[in-house]
Amino acid sequence: MRMLRFAAWILLGFGGLAGGPVPAWGAGPAVQGFELADAYFRRGNFASAYLTGLPVAQSGDPRAQYLLGLLSFHGLWPVARDAKEAMRWFAAAAAKGHAESQYALAQGHARGEGVALDPRAALTWLRRAAETGHGPATISLARLHDEGIDMPRDREAATRWIRRAAERGDTRAQVLLAERLAAGIGAPPDPLEAEQWRARAAAAAEPMALLGRARAALADPGTSREDLIEAHAAALAAEAIADGKLREEAAAAKAGLAQRLTPADMAEAAERAARLRQRAGAQ
Repeated sequence: MRMLRFAAWILLGFGGLAGGPVPAWGAGPAVQGFELADAYFRRGNFASAYLTGLPVAQSGDPRAQYLLGLLSFHGLWPVARDAKEAMRWFAAAAAKGHAESQYALAQGHARGEGVALDPRAALTWLRRAAETGHGPATISLARLHDEGIDMPRDREAATRWIRRAAERGDTRAQVLLAERLAAGIGAPPDPLEAEQWRARAAAAAEPMALLGRARAALADPGTSREDLIEAHAAALAAEAIADGKLREEAAAAKAGLAQRLTPADMAEAAERAARLRQRAGAQ
């Protein structure tokens, strides 16, 4: 059961392209080759992504190695699903300091997929990814500290890691830090700083922050019309940006706020929500 809890905290999923700092590459064929492979990948042309990315990965570019790892891990046609091959590519890129690959390797070791089931190795790679600046890895490491899983429970350390991610611009970490500062978890209570982090995350169109703004307005019967419009816009944007349970919760908040607004108010909220979505897309 402890192993399952450990794995659950760090298996947040991976699938995007290169994230976090990577070694600098000159404006030569390697960069051009990766950028072309990356463009093919993003368009769903996985055959061309593989053919273009393979020689670049073999030349040592960690971004291309991560891309090859994704193709193998997910079995994106025409590449067959092969977790061992994926982890081999991730390990090569992780050794060069590629944070996304370090996080992927941590996940592999956490559940023994493609590599040995090894919590110690998983924690080592998770910590390296967090130290490199990978947001999900940093939050995962904080959660392990929070729960005391395979390490002494240390809520202060958890808050420090979350703050580190928040200061680097991770909007989800900004919301989590606001919650901890408001409640005094792992740090002295500081409602003013908590509100500053909430506002910063909301300004970046973080769905969790937008939903929090909508809920706060919904719960206050004295909320002004202007704040209700702003809250409805936040709920609309959160519903459009988020997925899963968060989207459902945003839709519920939107419906509740709509009962307190006129059609003209909701039209204004829709315009503001469109601007918020544009801001989210620019992040």
